[in-house]
Amino acid sequence: MTNTNGFDRQSAQTGDERSLIKGRYCRSILKVAAISTDHEARILLNGLATEQPTPHASAAMTDAERAALAAIRELAGHQHARSAPEGSSEWMRAARAIQLWLNVQDQ
Repeated sequence: MTNTNGFDRQSAQTGDERSLIKGRYCRSILKVAAISTDHEARILLNGLATEQPTPHASAAMTDAERAALAAIRELAGHQHARSAPEGSSEWMRAARAIQLWLNVQDQ
């Protein structure tokens, strides 16, 4: 059943599912970047920094995804200027934001 703005529950579920796949992918890449050389980590993080929010996701999922992507972009920016070790505040912020994104499905 479609409402007046053309956005239906099935689209939101599908968008949320795609967003969660992207969130798990981002978490995996962040883990790989943590054990990579500085150069490799920069390449991986720069790749994630180009991601855009998933279309047709629910409002809660979109908000969490945008926050995580912003934290990833901030981390990638710090990686450009200098090496941000895995335990740095930027790294921890990105990891927490991704986990919050993945936790949206549980709410």
